[in-house]
Amino acid sequence: MSDLLFFPMTMPGEMLHSRITRYHFLSGNKTVGETFRDLFGSDVFSIGTLPKRLEVLAARLPGDAEANLEELISTNTTFPLYRPFLGIAQEGNDGATGLSFCRVARVPRREGSVHGKAKLCPSCVQQDLLELGYAYWHRSHHIPGVSVCWRHGDLLMHVCPECTHPFFRKLRLLPSLTEPCACGWSALSPAAAKKGSHLQQKFAEFAHELLQRNIQTMSSEALCSCYLRQCRKRGFIHGRFTGTSKLFDSIQSKYGDESLSEMDKAYGAGKRSQWLRFTSHRGQMDMPLARHLIIALHLFGTVDEFESALRQELILQSISGARSRSNLEKPKVGKKEQCRQKIETILAARTDVSLEYLWRKAYQATRWLNENDNTWLMAKLSGSKPESLKVEDVSDKRDSAFAAILKAKVEDLYLISKEQKRVNLANLQKLLPVRLPPSPSVRKSRFPLTVQQIELHLESVWHFRLRRLICAIADMTRLKLPLNTGGLNLVSTVPNPVFSVLVSFFEWDLDSFSRNGVDPEALLKSTGVLRDWQGPPGFDFLLGGNAYYRRKSSSGPSSNVLS
Repeated sequence: MSDLLFFPMTMPGEMLHSRITRYHFLSGNKTVGETFRDLFGSDVFSIGTLPKRLEVLAARLPGDAEANLEELISTNTTFPLYRPFLGIAQEGNDGATGLSFCRVARVPRREGSVHGKAKLCPSCVQQDLLELGYAYWHRSHHIPGVSVCWRHGDLLMHVCPECTHPFFRKLRLLPSLTEPCACGWSALSPAAAKKGSHLQQKFAEFAHELLQRNIQTMSSEALCSCYLRQCRKRGFIHGRFTGTSKLFDSIQSKYGDESLSEMDKAYGAGKRSQWLRFTSHRGQMDMPLARHLIIALHLFGTVDEFESALRQELILQSISGARSRSNLEKPKVGKKEQCRQKIETILAARTDVSLEYLWRKAYQATRWLNENDNTWLMAKLSGSKPESLKVEDVSDKRDSAFAAILKAKVEDLYLISKEQKRVNLANLQKLLPVRLPPSPSVRKSRFPLTVQQIELHLESVWHFRLRRLICAIADMTRLKLPLNTGGLNLVSTVPNPVFSVLVSFFEWDLDSFSRNGVDPEALLKSTGVLRDWQGPPGFDFLLGGNAYYRRKSSSGPSSNVLS
């Protein structure tokens, strides 16, 4: 029996965030927190591609919980559009059979932050109100890379055209489309719509139609083969290989830099050297959804052709059968034999191999043999190495001068400023006229005094975090910002946990800082920590990162995908 009195029926193509907003207004709840407790049993959280605790809402609706969850995902989210491009998880399904999203390699949380805007088409608002009696937010308008309405060709809006007030605000419900903005502008007011280009509308129509198809999950190998096979058919080849550079040039000439920059953030930022990557990582091709859609539209032209090519690729893979499976499986050779073969290959190619050389060139195999088969390893090294003349390494004549340069200039790197960088090997080498040899052993033998200065002045990660936080606190006090994580996020990218941990560890008086200001260098000196400080005890957690992969150990689908 459902404990939710009602939940509004979905409108055609409505996004989940819009449906939750309608429930809020119809239920008469006063706060957003009440609405989220009704639907999800939790405090307010961001509604992404696949919102967390979606299974709680599905269980509270009438009927079967799994069927409700499947319907919510298929009809109110953009996840069905992602499914063919996400790849299949390499690990097992943990018993989560029957759910269309359970086998994907990764849930795309990062794209929700990159494309986190609420977009509307004024023509859709007016048409929905006339035909259906209610204006709502469409999920097809929120597909990454889409900038025009697939139905009307109007440019999508994400801010008020009069006062630039954003429609989307974090941890807030979407505004009602029938109510005017604070400045008086209304989406219902008749106005001349700005039309997008024909190419933009064609892309939006392709993405919208592909979203409706609900295509099954594809492995990254099948998707890549499908792309490469079509590249060869279209003539994007280079000898016997696929001509990805020709494909990239063709896409550039068709769309243009301006359109591609709007559709793909990496292209707009100038990251184009590896823009086309037909390789996979953890069972997934490392490209965002908008780029997949651009490639699919350019290669196949229509959704029918693309879907047909995917089906054909699955058939070809099923015909190959055992051969495909054998290619994916690793050869069943013992760990000892694998490591020995690796070392023997190196010994066969070189006669002057030392243990230090093996550590550099075959670390994993050398480590395993050193721990589990050391007798064989030592015997191989002693038997393969001929008698050689010992030549004493001569230090570079510039060594003492380089060491003096580091000693004189390293203190400038430790000054607290807005542009400060961590004092590591790369930044220390920038102080020198030339770069040191990349090999640690050669570097140490030719520049012993310089290496000694480098090792003496290297900075730990936690000491660098401390310097960055002190700089941020000084900026906050100077700008009269509150000394909390909210003020921190306005002036710095220091992770919020670092602020809480270090303020508590050093017992800083933030009220005194607000009144009297902060002398950064004096505050750093008062901490009494060394430059190789390893941080507060017990706080060795990871900070930052954009990837959200399936957890290895989990109790069910809701805990490893939607949490």
